[in-house]
This record gives sequence, structure tokens and C-alpha cells, in this order.
Amino acid sequence: MINLILEKAFDHIQNWAKFWFGLIFIGSILNAFIEKFSFFQIIPNVTFWAFALGGLIGLVAKFRGAWL
Repeated sequence: MINLILEKAFDHIQNWAKFWFGLIFIGSILNAFIEKFSFFQIIPNVTFWAFALGGLIGLVAKFRGAWL
């Protein structure tokens, strides 16, 4: 039972790796970049939008099959 759950989890992570990379890594970079500039502070939920953009970039890369 545990092996089946772990296998499904690893398959999911492997199949959606580009999305998770975009969400976590690119989202973090965008968030750090945005927080350095004061003119972005007027945008509500700026951290959410940074990670949402990172996730969107990862989702596009997943369905295209390549980053560029």
C-alpha cells in the first residue's frame, strides 16, 4: 500500500517536474526580484502573483515540452 502511494507520488512529481520547477524556483526568483523594487509594493498580493507567474511559465514549459 505504501509502495503504491510512493510510486504514484514519484510518478506525479516526475511528470510535472517542469511545472514544480517553475512554481518553486522561478517563482522564488521573481518574488525576490519584485521585493527589491519599491514600485511593485503597490500591487496587492505581490508574492502570490510572482509564484503564479512562475507556475504559469512552468505549465507552459510542461505542455510545450521545452523551456524555450
